[in-house]
Amino acid sequence: MAEVQNMVLLTQGGKEENGTVFAEGGIVVYSERYLITADKAKYNTQTEDLELFGNVNLFRDSDDVARSDYLFINLKKDNGNFSDFFFFNQKSKLWVSCDNVSATSDMYLAKKAVVSSCNVENPDWKITFTSGKLNKENSFLHLYNALFYAGDLPLFYLPYFAFPTDDTRRTGLLRPEAGYEKDEGFFYKQPVYFAPHDSWDLEIDPQIRLERGHGFYGIFRFVDSPYSNGQITAGIFKEKEAYTALEDLKNRKHYGYGLSYDRSRLLSPLFGNNTDDGLRIDINYLNDIDYLNLQENGLNNFDRLVTSRLNYFLRDENNYIGLYAKYFIDTDQSSNDYTLQEIPTFQYHKFSNSFLVNNLQYSIDAQYHNYYRKIGLEAQQFEFQLPATLYWQMFDDALRFSISENIYFMRVNYDNISGSDDYGQYFRNYHTLSAYTDLAKAYKNFFHKIYFGTEYIIPSFERQKGYLDRDEFVPINTEEKQMAFKFKQYFYDSSGKKIFVHTMRQPYYFKNYDYKYAPLENRIDLDITSFLSFSNELQYSHKNSEITKSISYISYKNDVSDFYLSHTYNENEDNNYMSVSANSKIFKNSSIFGEIQYDIDGSFTKAWNIGFMQSKNCWDYRIIYKEDIAPKLTSSGKASSVDKRGIYLLFNLFPLGGVKYEYSLAESSKDL
Repeated sequence: MAEVQNMVLLTQGGKEENGTVFAEGGIVVYSERYLITADKAKYNTQTEDLELFGNVNLFRDSDDVARSDYLFINLKKDNGNFSDFFFFNQKSKLWVSCDNVSATSDMYLAKKAVVSSCNVENPDWKITFTSGKLNKENSFLHLYNALFYAGDLPLFYLPYFAFPTDDTRRTGLLRPEAGYEKDEGFFYKQPVYFAPHDSWDLEIDPQIRLERGHGFYGIFRFVDSPYSNGQITAGIFKEKEAYTALEDLKNRKHYGYGLSYDRSRLLSPLFGNNTDDGLRIDINYLNDIDYLNLQENGLNNFDRLVTSRLNYFLRDENNYIGLYAKYFIDTDQSSNDYTLQEIPTFQYHKFSNSFLVNNLQYSIDAQYHNYYRKIGLEAQQFEFQLPATLYWQMFDDALRFSISENIYFMRVNYDNISGSDDYGQYFRNYHTLSAYTDLAKAYKNFFHKIYFGTEYIIPSFERQKGYLDRDEFVPINTEEKQMAFKFKQYFYDSSGKKIFVHTMRQPYYFKNYDYKYAPLENRIDLDITSFLSFSNELQYSHKNSEITKSISYISYKNDVSDFYLSHTYNENEDNNYMSVSANSKIFKNSSIFGEIQYDIDGSFTKAWNIGFMQSKNCWDYRIIYKEDIAPKLTSSGKASSVDKRGIYLLFNLFPLGGVKYEYSLAESSKDL
């Protein structure tokens, strides 16, 4: 029952007088959980009092270490005391030092002590306390009359303070957040964590904004099987009437909920060992975007379109079955009735398999889409594709050929449409001829692999009936008579690491319905060094002699600094923006960092921040200045935005935790 019972005393020599054993030199005492060494020992066999003298070192389990000049333990009552006591936990790096400690079966009790996780001599921070107790089982430290010091400077006093000395999941308070915003006043959030069981926990985050309102958010995490996990989120924030009127908000209450769940081996065990499956549920509901803004307090940017998804697949080595659903909430709109939803989608796919002969391969893909909304055009769409391909090679596999026959069928039935064309139907057959070579060669310091190929598509038969909406729903898979040239090459270093990838594709249309040359597609991925990489994906329009799409990034990272620059341009989606982030050490434990997101077409900065971080083994802090644009929904139903500027301070003491403080300098509103 007691940890000190069944202890074994080992010594190099000793003597016994009147029931008391005296030993000196090489003292070792051990039990199931303890190992103790000392210079001298004295043990009373009748009272079971054990005394250890000189260089007493106590090891408990694998993490707790204690050192003392003198240790007394009563093995019968399972209690004792230490003098000149020093305790250290190897995981948390936390230590406690005091003149005298008494111990019971489940507690260490200390008076006039010091605790810290910094260097023992001249610690950067420390907490002194008049009395305290450390629970041996749950490693929780309780301090009374605690005074916090930064170096030798006392900063604040707490009559009671408690925290864990290890990283075990347990119920308690998490790091609080505090701040001040110009129009919202003082802000405070205090997360509370409940962990009563290994399979689930609960976090509740109440918050108050003195000039704006109050609310809470919660997250329930659970594991219901060895193959699954999930979480449920919910929250509500209630605005004050004065703030609602001042900001012209549509909703006085912002609320929402979510469910996220991942599961494998749901149905696959019913179909044998060669089958696997996966379920992913991600459901999100909110009544407006401020539900998210208030939850994260301006540190994150959110898309206006909130998406819920359900995905399930079941597959074996030959077949794939999928069930999908998507539901969108447009936070820029006062009503979601016009937003097109995709509920559900079914898919069946048969993987490539041989037919009659080994080099004749075919596959099947069939999909059903249901497009739904309360107001507006709706549709049910069915697609079917069947490619059959014959492969062969020549010249000792140096040149390869393939011929494929492709069948594509699609039908759309419309709802809420005026006129007689309440359906559309499309059928097409086309042939594909391919010739390609795939070569590889090893050089002294690198390995090179190269692919050349051409693909020739010949339409054969095409028929269309009814009305086809090519913009609102899934695009029709049409193919013109064309030839596509493909090029790929790979470079590997002497260790086998891929260092350069280059792919290029150029289609050519024989029928000049728009322009003979389709956009050139080009992609480069380059690891210039072990810490510098570059990537670019590009589309070039021959017709307009311009780049229509370009996605680029360059990344640099070493032990001292890192830098990331990205640029996205897409003419069809009206996207043209740049993002830059950087972090650099300026001293051994200090660094500066920053990030900027800039809309090039709109000539405005969407968000930017700059900060400083100081980090040591036992503490760190970050100071961040941040400006961003946060969306909101006004009473007229029109989307608006708030330009926010503020200073954020994040402070951590290891392993105690820390606080986050925000101070808003200014904010202004404008229509989107």
